[in-house]
Amino acid sequence: MKSPCVHHKCIQCCLETEMPLSKKDLEQIKRLGFNYNYFVVNKDGWLQLKNYNGRCVFNDGNQCTIYENRPEGCKLYPIIYDEDKNCALLDKDCPHRDEFKILKLDIVTLISLIRKLDYEKKN
Repeated sequence: MKSPCVHHKCIQCCLETEMPLSKKDLEQIKRLGFNYNYFVVNKDGWLQLKNYNGRCVFNDGNQCTIYENRPEGCKLYPIIYDEDKNCALLDKDCPHRDEFKILKLDIVTLISLIRKLDYEKKN
């Protein structure tokens, strides 16, 4: 089954992205042959995907060019963690969020990713 993103050819989440990157994400993308400075920006100690012309560096205007190797946060999206509500939810900015379901495993994975990113930022 195709994801709603692929089905609708939607790239909304790739526009003005602030997707955080874990060390695992960095190594995975570097193994594809990309230079760190090409795809990473540091924002207040958080490593994030870079944007060019308003979209993720890996989006060619139609699709993600590293889709199979995209960062863990991209794989989880549109599930995000709302710090104010202290819960996982579907991002209101995703135009196809109603076609996704939040599974218990997704929540566990998201919380694990958040902890990993926080730990990596501090160390």
